[in-house]
Amino acid sequence: METKTSHFAHPLFFFFFLWFSLIFTAQEAHSLSPDGQALLSLLSDADPYYKKSSPVLSSWSLSSPTPCSWRGVTCSPQQRVISLSIPNTFLNLSSLPTHLSSLSSLQLLNLSSTNISGAIPSSFASFSQLRLLDLSSNSLSGPIPSELGKLTALEFLFLNSNRLTGSIPQQFANLSSLQVLCLQDNLLNGSIPMQLGSLVSLQELRIGGNPYLTGEIPPQLGLLTNLTTFGAAATGLSGVIPPTFGNLINLQTLALYDTEVFGSIPPELGSCLELRNLYLHMNKLTGPIPSQLGKLQKLTSMLLWGNSLSGSIPPELSNCSSLVILDVSANDLSGEIPGDLGKLDVLEQLHLSDNALSGSIPWQLSNCTSLTALQLDKNQLSGPIPWQVGELKNLQSFFLWGNSVSGTIPPAFGNCTELYALDLSRNKLTGSIPEEIFSLNKLSKLLLLGNSLTGGLPRSVVRCQSLVRLRLGENQLSGQIPKEIGGLQNLVFLDLYMNHFSGSLPSEIANITVLELLDVHNNYITGDIPSQLGALVNLEQLDLSRNSFTGEIPESFGNFSYLNKLILNNNLLTGEIPKSIRNLQKITLLDLSFNSLSGLIPPEIGSLTSLTISLDFSSNRFIGEIPETMSGLRQLQSLDLSHNMLNGRITVLSSLTSLTYLNVSYNNFSGPIPVTPFFRTLTIKSFLENPDLCESLDGYTCSSHLMRRNGLKSAKTLALLGVILTSVVMAVVAVWILVARNHKYVVEKACMSSSSTEEDFSYPWTFIPFQKLNFTIENILNCLREENVIGKGCSGVVYRVEMPNGELIAVKKLWKTKKDEEPIDSFAAEIQILGHIRHRNIVKLLGYCSNKSVKLLLYNYIPNGNLQQLLQNNRNLDWETRYKIAVGSAQGLAFFTDCLLFSYLKMPDSKYEAYLADFGLAKLMNSPNYQQAMSRVAGSYGYIAPGKSFLERF
Repeated sequence: METKTSHFAHPLFFFFFLWFSLIFTAQEAHSLSPDGQALLSLLSDADPYYKKSSPVLSSWSLSSPTPCSWRGVTCSPQQRVISLSIPNTFLNLSSLPTHLSSLSSLQLLNLSSTNISGAIPSSFASFSQLRLLDLSSNSLSGPIPSELGKLTALEFLFLNSNRLTGSIPQQFANLSSLQVLCLQDNLLNGSIPMQLGSLVSLQELRIGGNPYLTGEIPPQLGLLTNLTTFGAAATGLSGVIPPTFGNLINLQTLALYDTEVFGSIPPELGSCLELRNLYLHMNKLTGPIPSQLGKLQKLTSMLLWGNSLSGSIPPELSNCSSLVILDVSANDLSGEIPGDLGKLDVLEQLHLSDNALSGSIPWQLSNCTSLTALQLDKNQLSGPIPWQVGELKNLQSFFLWGNSVSGTIPPAFGNCTELYALDLSRNKLTGSIPEEIFSLNKLSKLLLLGNSLTGGLPRSVVRCQSLVRLRLGENQLSGQIPKEIGGLQNLVFLDLYMNHFSGSLPSEIANITVLELLDVHNNYITGDIPSQLGALVNLEQLDLSRNSFTGEIPESFGNFSYLNKLILNNNLLTGEIPKSIRNLQKITLLDLSFNSLSGLIPPEIGSLTSLTISLDFSSNRFIGEIPETMSGLRQLQSLDLSHNMLNGRITVLSSLTSLTYLNVSYNNFSGPIPVTPFFRTLTIKSFLENPDLCESLDGYTCSSHLMRRNGLKSAKTLALLGVILTSVVMAVVAVWILVARNHKYVVEKACMSSSSTEEDFSYPWTFIPFQKLNFTIENILNCLREENVIGKGCSGVVYRVEMPNGELIAVKKLWKTKKDEEPIDSFAAEIQILGHIRHRNIVKLLGYCSNKSVKLLLYNYIPNGNLQQLLQNNRNLDWETRYKIAVGSAQGLAFFTDCLLFSYLKMPDSKYEAYLADFGLAKLMNSPNYQQAMSRVAGSYGYIAPGKSFLERF
């Protein structure tokens, strides 16, 4: 019996122990003060793991009668919680508990970076003694409660870096004690309440990073005379900068960049004598830079770039003796660079690029001995580079490209021992390259492209071991390329193209194992191509074209596993294509044209499935048939096998479904021409001098007389097509008679004058897509090369551009207008029209890009030229296709008014669906300079509209 009792007693004892423990714990929690109970509401939904691991939350013990000993909590002598500050504590709350509002004595609440979401409770308005509220860097959403305007004791309010929406409450005007208001980096909308001008104690007002914040800046903010910081960058604010800002005598930082603000910079800002940072870049500001800004002697940073400011640079800016950064680039400034800027002895960065500044470079700038960056590129500067440049011992980057600077390169550059980037490209420099430059042991980039430099490349180049980019193309350098260049172990880009280099290509270049680009085209280099170049396993582009290389293509070229472009055309190469070419698995362009290569086309070519841009074997001595393996080149867009001795059938080419260009003329091909949709678009020019080639109905057998299966349905259709064709032919003949004598002269003269100004691709770029696009501005710019040009006209040049995903687009680069003309902005007009047009027979504008100099239009790619060319050159167009083109053209024309008729070109695609392009005349409709601008009209794809010269005379 004793045994049974003892077995029963153990669980009964455990039950009573657990019951008493729960009662005791409940009593402990119940004994916690009301403020402590309110704080516990923060823990109820907090992450359990972080409750235990957090040094803050783990200190919140339930055994204490008050929370005053808890970390992050401060109490008054009366044991009331007056401060809760637990920033960077991972609470992971889906909402802020309303129980916190019972902390009636709370003066400070800091829950920043605690991973809280949900809305801000309006019950927080009950914190009548609150002086600081910091809920920044969370995921709070919804509107800011207007009830917060009742917190009249509030001095600091931080709600920045959340997802708050709605407008800024006008009730904030009641926060008469407020000193700091931070609402930046949210999704707020509406305008800035003018009532905020009554917050006379306010020192910081930050509302930037709210892209939906619109409206004008209230002039009433000029009443905030205690304001030290006003930040409203990256918003949709518009209107002018209020002149009342000149009353902000304590203002230290004005950050109003990347907005829609326009108008002039108020001269009144010159009264803000405490100003340190003036950030007004990336706006739409116009007019001159006020000379009054020269009064700001405490100013350290002045960023005005990316506006449309005009006039000259005020010499008074030299009085800003504390200036460290001055950036007025990418504006419309003119005149000379003030020599007085040389007084700025603490200036570290001077950016004046991309303006219309003229005159010479003032030698006084050499007095700015603290300069680390001097950027004068893309202006109209002339005269020599001052020899005093050598005084800039701290200079790290010097950009002068795109000017008209003449004379020689000063050897004094050798004294700029900190220099790592020197770009003097696109000027009129003469003489030789000073050897002193190659003593700069930090120089990483040396760009001297497009000058008239002479002499040889000094052997001392090897001393500059830090060189990563050496770009000397488009000069008149001569002599042999020194073998010492092979010692530049860090060189990635080597551009020596379009010079007068002779002799052999030094095999020592193979020692530069990190080299990615080697371009020596258009020189007088002779001898064999060094087989040692195969050691350049990182090479991505190799261009040896237009020289006098002899011998065979080295077998070692098969080592170029990263090569995407191999260009060897216009040399004297012989022998066969090496079989190792199959290893070039990333090749996109292969050009071996205009050599004396012989033998069969190796079947290994078919394994180069990455070939997408072009394969050119033309003007060689290849024999035999096209290998069947070439059917694998399904992404190839351009194929030229012309002027060889190839034979057999071309049936295999019907598998190349991405082709947009094909030329197999001047060979010995035989058999039927394939009948794929692409082959139906080709003219006789693609097949010339292949007497045994024949047309076919089925692609397998020749047919001497062809008729489409879907022939003309009735005599009415035949009559209609006859009328349409006759009308088109008559119109074309009439136009050509009228323009024959002077058309070519007018076009060439206009194009030459339009393109005479050098263009550049510098940043910043604006890229505006009209639909979702799977490419970037960098993808586009990388393809804007001469080899991709498909047409030129008087309004621009057009490129065929392939995106990384294989998508083809056409990019039209508009010519720059002359500075002394006032033509209508063709770029903006085309955007206004094309950006909103959606019609099946009108070429679609995909988007546009622009920087200060270059304007690009992005179109769908249409492969078949224009209607004029099609009717004149394609004698084999059947009536059904002609009818289809005529109807498509008519449907597109019907979309527009008669006055625009002559400005559009009819362009058939690969299925002979007609598309209308060239909106040249549309951009003139509102222009007072109609006749002047006529000389600039051209096709959107680079073709001159047939009616263009006819219209010029009326």
